[in-house]
Amino acid sequence: MAALNLKSRLVQAAGPLGGYRACRWLTRATPKILMYHRFSEQPRPGYVHRTEFERQVEYLARHFNVMRMDQIFEAISRNPTGLKNTVAITVDDGYLDFYEVAFPVLRKAGLPATLFLTTRFVNGDIWLWPDKLRYILQHSEYVEPMAIPGLEIQTHTPLNSPLRDRLWERIVSYLLIIDESIKQAWLQSFTTRQEVELPATPPAGYRGVNWEQVREMTAANIEMGAHTRTHPSLGMLGEAQLPYEIAGAVNDIERHTGRRPVSFCYPNGKPIDYTEAVKAHVRQAGCKGAVTAFYDRHIVDDPYEVRRFTASERQFQFEKSVNGVELLAARWMSSSNLPADGGG
Repeated sequence: MAALNLKSRLVQAAGPLGGYRACRWLTRATPKILMYHRFSEQPRPGYVHRTEFERQVEYLARHFNVMRMDQIFEAISRNPTGLKNTVAITVDDGYLDFYEVAFPVLRKAGLPATLFLTTRFVNGDIWLWPDKLRYILQHSEYVEPMAIPGLEIQTHTPLNSPLRDRLWERIVSYLLIIDESIKQAWLQSFTTRQEVELPATPPAGYRGVNWEQVREMTAANIEMGAHTRTHPSLGMLGEAQLPYEIAGAVNDIERHTGRRPVSFCYPNGKPIDYTEAVKAHVRQAGCKGAVTAFYDRHIVDDPYEVRRFTASERQFQFEKSVNGVELLAARWMSSSNLPADGGG
């Protein structure tokens, strides 16, 4: 840990003095695909706030060629040399805060992005399940006994904010790596045991964009990619369920926008979350490529497994990702940002 902290301090010191410029040059032939999720007006844990995103967008406009994922997939197949010094801004899920916070910043700067939509979330039909879990915990004074790997609650335990956060993180980590049907059954049982009444549709703070907003953004150079209908781990589904989630989401977007999406994003995005069968269904749906939620040295080796780098409101993390520091580490030290168990 001490050695890692020392390396981080060295990178932080050397980056502004020419280190980042050197890393950009060394990795100029490989696109850096940035992965965002949530945005906020003011600093908030887990979100990128408006002022920081404005700074990041200005940095990207100054140093990089910013492209949509459909353009990157086209270049991968036809002209990889056209990807020099390229970055893509990708955003998962389709939360309303993208439209309210990030989209105005991108529109003002004239930069494109790719927004991956969970289509029934955009419909307003469903919650995203991690939000459902967070809502239940936030509206519970106590948590009933439970036992999952790495977490045992034996008594009628009172909840406070730190414990809610720890429980949420541990339960999400568990649910990400189990069969989809078991996950849904667990969530239903937990909701019942906690006696929390969930609103039929997500309330403020949990909502997605609507289709009218999607059409507005589509007309303003924001590409709409498919992110399934209900956000399951596709690797945990039977093959008979895949057309509903993959082709179904592609068809939903085409029906509402008039444009058939060619970019796909695997929910959760770790190696356990997609298979060769899943990739085949993505191709059959007409998508030209798909993105993951981790990185290693194989960034664009397979257009249906394009790696992405985490975008953060922390300046140091953002600059490491976009300038190629993490890519060089992956090449030279066989590193990645996968957890030890390969989950996420």
